[in-house]
Amino acid sequence: MRRFTLLLGALVWFGCSDNSTQYVSHEMVVSPRSLVFQHGDTVKTLSITHTCTCPFNWSVVVTPPNGVLKDTSGYMDNVAVPVRVIDRSKMSGDTLQTLIVVNGQYYGTDTVAVTVIK
Repeated sequence: MRRFTLLLGALVWFGCSDNSTQYVSHEMVVSPRSLVFQHGDTVKTLSITHTCTCPFNWSVVVTPPNGVLKDTSGYMDNVAVPVRVIDRSKMSGDTLQTLIVVNGQYYGTDTVAVTVIK
């Protein structure tokens, strides 16, 4: 009986061990996918999170740099990242259409379309 119990215990232990070859994807999640700054708007918010509890650094870079919007960076999830218009006088026209690139360290990059109306 003792051998049967040991054998049963070993089978349960091996059956419950995590020997799977399952691939788990950890991703960065950015939203919204576009921001529109109407005349007079100076701040909009962006949500930058990831699907893991690991440490997570990110940066927001205006591409190409234009002096109208400000780059920023942070650590871990943030559902209220401020995206700021710092100087509309540097706009060459009435409307600026640009991209901001969100770099998520090991989680890749994502882009957000931005429109700023003078």
